[in-house]
Amino acid sequence: MIKGLDHVVLFCKDTENSKEWYTNAGFQYSHGYEGMHWFHLGSGLVMLHPANETNPGITEVHAAVQNVKDLFRFVQQNGLTPIDHQNDNKPLTEPVTRPWGDIQFELADPDGHRWAFTQRGE
Repeated sequence: MIKGLDHVVLFCKDTENSKEWYTNAGFQYSHGYEGMHWFHLGSGLVMLHPANETNPGITEVHAAVQNVKDLFRFVQQNGLTPIDHQNDNKPLTEPVTRPWGDIQFELADPDGHRWAFTQRGE
């Protein structure tokens, strides 16, 4: 019955600003319509939807990446600051290896939605 993820909706105060942030974070743009923007995430999509208020809560979406170090450098070169949520959101100088073996870093988008970019440990 359920085939998989179609898309995740993130509510944003300024979808044009968020569109730029997601591009700088390495997401591939899919399409847009009346202030809404979709980005590819594996076989699904992330949709940025206009909203007057946002409340991201403590949800964190994990995106699988092939080379976390390359993405880390890419987001830094685009002016984003990688953080570590397990260390009071302090800025990182390199991805961290978690005790369970995953190598990752996190980013918070302009509305506070948290993303972890994860490479599975060997």
